Amino acid sequence: MSKSFEGVVKARIIEARFALSGKVAGVSKHTGDIVKKWDLLASLDRKMLQMELDKELADFEKVRADFESFAKKFPDPQDDNKFTKAEKQASLNASVKSVELAKAKLDQVNLFSPVDGVILDDSGIVPGLFITPAGSSVKIVDTSSYYFEIEIKQKEISLFEKTREVTVKIDNLETTLKSQTSPILSDGKSFLIQIPISAPSLLLGMVGEAKFS
Repeated sequence: MSKSFEGVVKARIIEARFALSGKVAGVSKHTGDIVKKWDLLASLDRKMLQMELDKELADFEKVRADFESFAKKFPDPQDDNKFTKAEKQASLNASVKSVELAKAKLDQVNLFSPVDGVILDDSGIVPGLFITPAGSSVKIVDTSSYYFEIEIKQKEISLFEKTREVTVKIDNLETTLKSQTSPILSDGKSFLIQIPISAPSLLLGMVGEAKFS
């Protein structure tokens, strides 16, 4: 079969979100910026979370001192003292978990990019803005996930049941990209084929042609 299909360049869009609500302290990357995996995108104010961690640490020291004092007083507890020691041990364990939880929250004040890509939309995040995980996200085009999408007719499905070699030519780009087809997808309305491609100058929405020989 020698046939050509028009198509468009697409890619996976990643939405990076803070795990916590809080006030934005700083923004390192903005819409249009190129980012590498683990680049800092933005940060929340640490003050309240640091205070919470300090409080939990102080509570832990108090609970631990109480446990150690009891252990020295009753090195080999019997009867009722056994239950009291178990209660104090449980309190100590809970206090340790509270410290770990507070520290985990503090570690989440920084938002990092999970992929190499380009920031498509920073949601207008600026220092001083109070945000929630549901309300603000940084949308990143994953540049390792570019693909050329074509639409086929139902009668052509049998032609693409197996992987096929294909040449993709993007309009106004000199590079010809060689690739293979992925399994057929259906959104309930159309039959689509995604062709993985990679080139430095690719952008979302570029159009072109896929040729099958």
